[in-house]
Amino acid sequence: MEGRLDVLLIALPWDMQAVDEFPLFRDAFCLACHEKTRHIDPESYRFSRVDSDSILLLEDGHCLREHALAACRIRNTQKVSRFGASSLLTLIEMVDADLGITFLPEMARGSSLLRNTRVTLHSMGEGSYRTIGFVWRKGSRRVEEFRLLGEFFRSHH
Repeated sequence: MEGRLDVLLIALPWDMQAVDEFPLFRDAFCLACHEKTRHIDPESYRFSRVDSDSILLLEDGHCLREHALAACRIRNTQKVSRFGASSLLTLIEMVDADLGITFLPEMARGSSLLRNTRVTLHSMGEGSYRTIGFVWRKGSRRVEEFRLLGEFFRSHH
């Protein structure tokens, strides 16, 4: 908002005022669990079958936590562990130790975050996603440039 950055590539929604948004693509959420988890059967995952305190998320205040709660439609917070991870790496280590399950964006698949772990990702269906997009200050003189860049990203995603 101070004018030091022209355009941001972020996961939406993000609570910012006086910005224009340009959605680029959907980033699906996946069920992430230890390959031999004792918490659920990932092939027949149902939220109703998840035990209390077995869903692991980042601490309050992390946008990925809020995106996972919204995208995966988690309303029953009794199923969410009261212990939040302080970082994404810690969250993955907790899942790798089979302390619970979590939800990670599809863009984590094949990333170095999961390398050398026994964490597997399982698709959750069409409705569980967040949107990745550009934002810029309202009234920017470079709107057309940002839109062109956005169209380029969309066409190559």
